[in-house]
Amino acid sequence: MTRNMTIAGQIEALIQRLDGLAVCDDCITDRLDLSVRSQANAVTRELVGTRGYRRAKQPCSLCGANKLATSHHA
Repeated sequence: MTRNMTIAGQIEALIQRLDGLAVCDDCITDRLDLSVRSQANAVTRELVGTRGYRRAKQPCSLCGANKLATSHHA
């Protein structure tokens, strides 16, 4: 990741790197060292329904918890 990439861009890149596996907002926040979870939540809510992004209650591929998680399907 480059330093100039926006938070939204970093979140999209992380979700896409997981190649269809779901990731929860808490893990996005932890992995990208965001200051607050609401940053991840705002971006993932906007992505849903666009360009192959989906959000559903399901196991997170990183922490294993069954919660609302976002995935990308090409």
